[in-house]
Amino acid sequence: MEDFILRALGEGGYLSKLVDGYSPRPPQIHISTKVGLALEEGRHLLCEAGTGTGKSLGYLIPAAKWAVSNNKTVIVCTHTIPLMTQIVNVELPRVQQILKMEKLNLRYQLVKGKSHYICRKKLEDLWQEMLRSASEEAKLVQRIYNKVNREMINDRTGLGFDIEDRLWMKISASSCPAITKPDNCLLEDLKEKMHKAHIIVTNHAYFFSDLIMRKKTGNGSLPDYDAVIFDEAHEIEDVCCQIFEKVVDVNRFEDLFEHLFKRESFNDLDRRTQLMLTQLRQSFQRKLDEIYAGVGQKMGKEAFRLLEEKIDVSEVCKMMGEFIDKIRSLNVRGVSDLLDKMHELNDALDFIGENSKRSWAYWAKVHHRNHVTLHAAPLFPKVVLAKGLFDQVPVILTSATMSTNGSFAFFAGRIGVKDYDSTIVGSPFDYERKTMIICPDDAPDPDSPKFNQYVVEKLEEILLYSGGRTLVLFTSFDSMTRVAQKFQPYCIDRGFNLLVQYPGCDREDIIRQLKTNPRSVVLGCSSFWTGVDVAGDALTTVVIVKLPFPHPDEPLIKAQIELLEKAKRSSFFDYMLPKMLIKLKQGFGRLNRSVHCQGAVIILDNRLRTKRYGALIKKSLPKCRYSEKLEDIVHILPV
Repeated sequence: MEDFILRALGEGGYLSKLVDGYSPRPPQIHISTKVGLALEEGRHLLCEAGTGTGKSLGYLIPAAKWAVSNNKTVIVCTHTIPLMTQIVNVELPRVQQILKMEKLNLRYQLVKGKSHYICRKKLEDLWQEMLRSASEEAKLVQRIYNKVNREMINDRTGLGFDIEDRLWMKISASSCPAITKPDNCLLEDLKEKMHKAHIIVTNHAYFFSDLIMRKKTGNGSLPDYDAVIFDEAHEIEDVCCQIFEKVVDVNRFEDLFEHLFKRESFNDLDRRTQLMLTQLRQSFQRKLDEIYAGVGQKMGKEAFRLLEEKIDVSEVCKMMGEFIDKIRSLNVRGVSDLLDKMHELNDALDFIGENSKRSWAYWAKVHHRNHVTLHAAPLFPKVVLAKGLFDQVPVILTSATMSTNGSFAFFAGRIGVKDYDSTIVGSPFDYERKTMIICPDDAPDPDSPKFNQYVVEKLEEILLYSGGRTLVLFTSFDSMTRVAQKFQPYCIDRGFNLLVQYPGCDREDIIRQLKTNPRSVVLGCSSFWTGVDVAGDALTTVVIVKLPFPHPDEPLIKAQIELLEKAKRSSFFDYMLPKMLIKLKQGFGRLNRSVHCQGAVIILDNRLRTKRYGALIKKSLPKCRYSEKLEDIVHILPV
């Protein structure tokens, strides 16, 4: 493997024949060697690689060689669509060419959730239905139909134009009306391609959804695999806990009953049987409503409440079980899908009611109009990953931000990987010469009522120096909205292109405007801390409004804190601070995306200066120049 990596990545090697001006990167060769060794020895590997090391190509080259040479299947998971697209459209075609020079043939396949794909049966039916219509929707359906049949497009993004969600749901492969799959079914074709592929590229959410299915049934929608590579691995914890979360809603039971009772096969039953089943349904719903009403009364005006005690759901779960058994005993046709969903929801209700696993958090949440939902989720991924993933196949975990103060202990402990090799590869970027961290000495406490106004005034001052080309990262949508409202008149008066993240916004369009319009200022939250890749002088200033500590008013985080405090451990130093450091490094990393980047990261949170842990925070970031005077930004911004 090491000889092959040098043939591929070394001086005058295969990659130099494919990329003009290529010169070997020792960090990339190091990553490749470590990944190749881990796969050959069947060991787990944690690899932190700074931006600019070329880590994706670094792990793909040995993974592809190992998979093709040994007839293995490797799953590569990313968190963001841009990285997934880069791997499939740029990196893997290069790797395929490299292996051809070794007389090896690499096959790879991109896989997304069913809802991303087109159902040919549904599209055909809709096209037939609208043949004589002259409406705008009919014209769009005709355009989609032509595209799918002439160019063999199979997914939403491949169409190349926008489709409203309302229309997309009519043709999406998320559910198919066909009893038997047609010969031209795209999902069946995809399944065949997956089974032939050496490398399958997907996202974290799809992989964990597949893992749930494997744990339940022994089989998943992905083919059996021999190794898994997680890129952007710092996102694993949040995605995994979200996917494994169980949610039980009264309305969901009602929806399933409605669908069941409207099925033609149900209407074929005799009146006496229909009446008996209706009575069973009503008894179940009355009892379930009583349980939820009791939970709601205990909550009072709380938005959510951690559930410390059991909820007695044994009777209602038994009633649902009897209802399902009765339907099955009647051999009602075409309802097995609904019965499976009812059974799964009933199991989730029983699990939450038992409240027996200390490694899970249980809570109730109140929505509008006092609507209560019940929830359970693992407190950390190790609960569900230690058995079922890490004990089955070698796993490579890589990211620019996994370690805290040079150690993987916090990250590895939370995801459940014990025996592993590790490596940290620094970035080739010249941070000391090209990056400055500024924490202004006039910042009020971040909890001060004056803080939002201070942020507005500071942003106005920053724009005097930067002239735009600025990304502002918030930890709260509410705070971001308030600042945006006060900041907007200033931007309008001075011709700045203010772009504010909002639910459902086109994130990629915002990033495109930041890249192309130098007068742009982006205010972002949540997803803008990662995946924003703007190289060169298009982005010269990143403003971090507050240190991104986890919000203790979220159920899972509150449960984490309580668990640590019960164990007489520091929830701040053992959880809040390490989690914050990982996210802070992600935000910091938005500035430096290539060797040509130069600018300032401005942190408006005075805890960096005033708290004892401030020195620890600075130490965790790349070594750069540091100032407490905003005017020093003139010494770092590119001319």
